[in-house]
Amino acid sequence: MDEVVPEGPADAGETLTFRNHVTTIIQRIVSLALAMAFVYLIAVMPRAEEGANTTYFLVPIAAIMVAGTFVFIRIWSRTTYTFGENELVVVRDTVFKRSTRIQYSKIASINVHRSILNHLFGTTALLFNINSSVNSNVAEATLTLNADEADRLRERLSSMILNKELVVEEDHEQATFVEITNADVILHGFFGQPTSSSLIGLASLAYSIFTLFTGSGGLFMALVLFALTSALPWIRTILRYYNYRIYRIGDTITVESGLLNTYRSSFNIKKVNSVRIREPLLARLMGKMLLEAEVVGLADSQGLPLLCPLKSKKVVMQLTEQLVPEFLFETSRRTQPKESAVPTIGYKAFLAAISAIVGVSVYLFATSTFDVSRLAFANYILYGFCAIMCVAIPAVLIVHGMLAQGNREFEMGRDTFIFVTGAYDRQTDFMRYDKVQIATVTSGIVQRRFGVGRCTVSLMSSRGAVSVKSGIFLRDDLELVGNEVVARIEDGRYDYRMYL
Repeated sequence: MDEVVPEGPADAGETLTFRNHVTTIIQRIVSLALAMAFVYLIAVMPRAEEGANTTYFLVPIAAIMVAGTFVFIRIWSRTTYTFGENELVVVRDTVFKRSTRIQYSKIASINVHRSILNHLFGTTALLFNINSSVNSNVAEATLTLNADEADRLRERLSSMILNKELVVEEDHEQATFVEITNADVILHGFFGQPTSSSLIGLASLAYSIFTLFTGSGGLFMALVLFALTSALPWIRTILRYYNYRIYRIGDTITVESGLLNTYRSSFNIKKVNSVRIREPLLARLMGKMLLEAEVVGLADSQGLPLLCPLKSKKVVMQLTEQLVPEFLFETSRRTQPKESAVPTIGYKAFLAAISAIVGVSVYLFATSTFDVSRLAFANYILYGFCAIMCVAIPAVLIVHGMLAQGNREFEMGRDTFIFVTGAYDRQTDFMRYDKVQIATVTSGIVQRRFGVGRCTVSLMSSRGAVSVKSGIFLRDDLELVGNEVVARIEDGRYDYRMYL
């Protein structure tokens, strides 16, 4: 049976041991039954409709169900979670015995997930994510308890893991730092995506409408494409971020959301490696942006922890100042220097010229080899292709280079520095020097002639190790990032204990 969590603060050295709630067995049996039902419908039902005797198929299905139930019960009975003074120990003693020890200082967050079945059974799943790049999208330990027991356990662990005296009822009553409406969530689902994804969704929707009114073929495939690129992500986003709330108590940030499945993530500001402001092009045209954070061990199927869905620039900047002021500093909005113009715009102009040459070459070859004038449809294809290669692509490339030259920024503060990158879509990364693992400055053939280059910063992230690349700036300026990282280690400003 689950151990009842005592009321009041935990005593030093006190140990608590739990098993998962017994309803986890039912959840696994239901999942296995659904899988077997699917197999039956796909493999057995067609034979039955043809008049074949399919009774013998039920024997292996029943055997699998019985064996699965036995395995699930054994796993449940032989798996324990022991919370000691300094660590969580998970012991699994089924076929092989395995013991997993998770130090509280390594835990990035305690997340709460309540699925539909959790709501029905009155249980709560506690997810423990560690400060590691391994299986960053999967919790290292998941414990399902009665909802009241889970709340009491969270209260006791918060003081040890998050350095936060938590009372769950008071936590639920905290006012959100930003008001998120259903309309905001819907806009975020579509316009919060990269511009390329939004354009594909718009194009597939436009084509679906075109085929519907004209009666031309391809309506089904257009609708499928629209569903995959836009409709399903919209629905998933709405379900995931419905009832969105975010607040900070002391050094602990808590994010709550969800309609059918509810999620609650709490993490210490010390575990945040970087903060990111994204401005997709379509969102920028509406004066909106969104806020994300890199918290190691806290990614999920939706990606980075979202601190603010798509909102106005004023609201997001106010929230950033209120929520993560440790990452902000006064900047002079220093964009790429004039030395970067040729490597940035010239490179795009070179690609544009190649695209135009290909378009002209195809046109000359087609008109000199084939009599395309007799085929109106072939004419349309040829002219459309040439227009794209000679006009559209060169225009997009050159404008991209001009926007990149004016958008990209780089600046260093006392404890953090920023890279602003992108052209059509704009992204601002605030990063801690102390979280940088590698800082590399590189220059291409053309960049070296102008004394400029790019800085690639490697750091741990929510999804494992990632790299963030700067715009094109003077090499001497970019090398200051690596110098500052090393200097903080040498003079003692960097202390790993600050981030435990």
